Amino acid sequence: MDPLDIVMKGIIGITKSYGKRVAKKGSAPEIKKVSPVEIKGDGFRLGFSTDEIMPDLSSGKTYWIAGHGSGHKMEGVLTPVYISAVWIDCGGDEGIIWLTADIIGLTRIEINKVRSMILASDKIKGCKAVNFSVTHSHSGIDTLGYWGKPFLSIPSDGKDPEYMNMLFKKAVKVAEEAYLNRKPGKLYSGKINVPGGLFTKRGIADKHEILYRLRFSPADNSAETWLINFGAHPNSLGGGNRMLSGEYPYFMREHIKEDCGADVHFGIGAIGGMDGAELDPDPLTCVKKQGKMYADAAEKISEETELEPVIKYLTQPFYYPVDNYVLTLLALKHTMSFKAYPCKTSYTGIAMESEVTLMKIGGQNIAFLPGESFVNTVYGPYLPKESSSTGLGEEINPEPLCKILGLSDLIVYGNTNDMTGYVVPPNDFILNKTQPFLNGTRDRFDLNHYHETNSMGYGSQKVIADTFADIKSRFDS
Repeated sequence: MDPLDIVMKGIIGITKSYGKRVAKKGSAPEIKKVSPVEIKGDGFRLGFSTDEIMPDLSSGKTYWIAGHGSGHKMEGVLTPVYISAVWIDCGGDEGIIWLTADIIGLTRIEINKVRSMILASDKIKGCKAVNFSVTHSHSGIDTLGYWGKPFLSIPSDGKDPEYMNMLFKKAVKVAEEAYLNRKPGKLYSGKINVPGGLFTKRGIADKHEILYRLRFSPADNSAETWLINFGAHPNSLGGGNRMLSGEYPYFMREHIKEDCGADVHFGIGAIGGMDGAELDPDPLTCVKKQGKMYADAAEKISEETELEPVIKYLTQPFYYPVDNYVLTLLALKHTMSFKAYPCKTSYTGIAMESEVTLMKIGGQNIAFLPGESFVNTVYGPYLPKESSSTGLGEEINPEPLCKILGLSDLIVYGNTNDMTGYVVPPNDFILNKTQPFLNGTRDRFDLNHYHETNSMGYGSQKVIADTFADIKSRFDS
């Protein structure tokens, strides 16, 4: 028997026992249904700010690179990494803060800490919502916890408390500065197809190679701010990389700043199983070329729609069933932040609280999703049974979000407000039979199914789809 099979049996036993203990505490508190919030005015105002979030290189501390295997000690700096914020309002006293950072992600528990700090600031007035997206760089510092030095494939906590505190304080700083920098102007929405811009090793029928841009043009003709979204993992430096970097988002921002003078606020899209284009065998050359490719695409957007000064949003918390025994064990070890609630449908017997947001700025629909959704869970189409990894048909999958919401298009910001792992369609979901969630497996077409190991489980897509179906009528009312 494989020794890891024995380890896995132990993990399953520990986590199921934990679930039973949680269940004895009673049922999970009811989550209230949230009503939408609408902000209207005579014209948009937007403010932007950015700052570095570099580790203390003189401290002699060990920092762990997040995003590939655990135990990757940072050995130097390839590019600086940043956090940025935009404040958006409609000319009145109320608005929203939207952050993004060159990090792998944060749990909702950390996000709520940042929210509390920003909402407590005496420099910001009328903030109605704080959202935190990420670039999801696989060459950033571990901010989640499970990329520390591993033992028997189980990583230790890779977060550094001082780095985390610095990150939170910088989030407040750029939020305050973005608010103070707000100025009137016009906001435009545009998009462009980027042929060959994405690469996948999974069987996905349509990669959705669309780059989205919201462009703010200030009335005083000062520097524009571009909010850019694209569904490519920033992971092309590879698992052998030990250098801190923002990967392609860094180079994309630099190109746009040099070419157009615009500040860029970037967040990833539906990136499950989706990597950036393989443009060069040398990893560093590849990420530089990716940055230029995506910058060139953003700069070529010519057809735009001017957005009306209306912001409408609905953020709905929900319980997320946790099947993943390994991530549950990491939570028990306090490797990452986590609060468990009883759940009758999950493998472990527990759930976590997460959230989704549906937002409309002018006529542009935007969704903030936890985790890394596979692109077909948002836009479709699914694989039929003849080509699906399980041999099961698409009828077992929930409807894609666009269909649920009755939209022809939707900008999705993934890993926003919570990093909960991959969201895989049920007819493409396969686990290792003896080491579920610990190691991947291969399907009937010999394709690797790694992503399931870093998912919350089989039911992830359904609970997100059900939540959006529930909020649709309230949002439209």
